[in-house]
Amino acid sequence: MSDELLIKFLLREASPEEDQYVNKWLEEDQANRKKFEQFRTIWDTSKQLSIENPIDEDLAWKRFELLREQKGVRHIDSGRTKRSNLNWLKVAATVVISIGILGAIYLLAISPKHTYFGTIEVVSKNIPLTDTLPDGTVITLNKYAKIAYREEFFSKKRKVKMSGEVFFDVSKDATRPFEVTANDIEVKVLGTSFNIKSNKNETEVILETGAVQVSRKDIVIKLKPDEKAIARAEETGIIQKQQSDRLYDYYRSKVFKLDNTPLWRFVEVLNEVYPNRIVIEDSGIASLPLNTTFENESLTNILHTVCDMLQVRTEKHGKTITIKR
Repeated sequence: MSDELLIKFLLREASPEEDQYVNKWLEEDQANRKKFEQFRTIWDTSKQLSIENPIDEDLAWKRFELLREQKGVRHIDSGRTKRSNLNWLKVAATVVISIGILGAIYLLAISPKHTYFGTIEVVSKNIPLTDTLPDGTVITLNKYAKIAYREEFFSKKRKVKMSGEVFFDVSKDATRPFEVTANDIEVKVLGTSFNIKSNKNETEVILETGAVQVSRKDIVIKLKPDEKAIARAEETGIIQKQQSDRLYDYYRSKVFKLDNTPLWRFVEVLNEVYPNRIVIEDSGIASLPLNTTFENESLTNILHTVCDMLQVRTEKHGKTITIKR
């Protein structure tokens, strides 16, 4: 599978035949899907980099053409002329150069699996990381998250410890429950998908599909899809409630989907994603609802749209951005 075709696929410029070819490749092997997710992560990061550090398109195009000649890159001919594909190829050329740079950053930004006295650790650094556990369970670690498990025991008892934020797509196995420990919370499943976010103050479990059992000492609850459990360090119980939005999955989907989402909630998530500190000056606008979707957009564009929708404005001082009337 060539990088050229994957870029075309991500740009949604591929022909129906090319789309079918890529989708078939993705269905063939879990390793292919893992490669694609890693490629998409680099791709998304490179687009953000290109916004902040524009690349000379003409120079990138020349280097891209040379790279194609050297590697003899081939792709499925959809019947359209090469000249008709010039626009997307120029974009591809620019992004390939970015990916070359970001690829190196990506490899440096994630730690490979480390083994300490039989314990395997999977650690992400400043970008999300997708990996596959020995049983086929796919995990996506948000920035600065960690998973640890005992290699020699995992084949018999699927049990992991974690910190930070991790999404689990658990491989079904009725004979071996999958268990996750975060702080003093234990989550047990057979096969499902869920998100856990844990820090020293709080552990939150959000269920997407299937069912999970969440326990804390003698307290045991069961979650249904779109429900969440919250365990706070200063409290002894578990709070069970509905999950009102899908903003928690931004680090996997790269999408902010707002459906009557109050401004304060969106700002809360933006502060997790971007290095700036965003504050709402007027409590009267904090609950104003937002209905829109942002996909791979810069913070500047996002805030510009929010201001237009809510008739508010922003002021920036250093890394602090204040939203006000």
